[in-house]
Amino acid sequence: METIETEVLDGGVKQDASGRRILPGHEWRRVLDEYDSSGLTQKAFARREGINLHTFVAWLGRRRDDLFEFPQ
Repeated sequence: METIETEVLDGGVKQDASGRRILPGHEWRRVLDEYDSSGLTQKAFARREGINLHTFVAWLGRRRDDLFEFPQ
């Protein structure tokens, strides 16, 4: 099993060892809404936001399939 290291910055943003942001569930609704209005590709948006592309695509799929109810 792989260990993931995180770091909390002054802004309260968690990051993994590669510098990618780690978002709590309730933040994903906002991120996906921003993506919808960004006009960017999934890859470009994920790179701009510092989010792992595969994680981002998985959240898009959850939203599409209504598999996850976003926390309020």
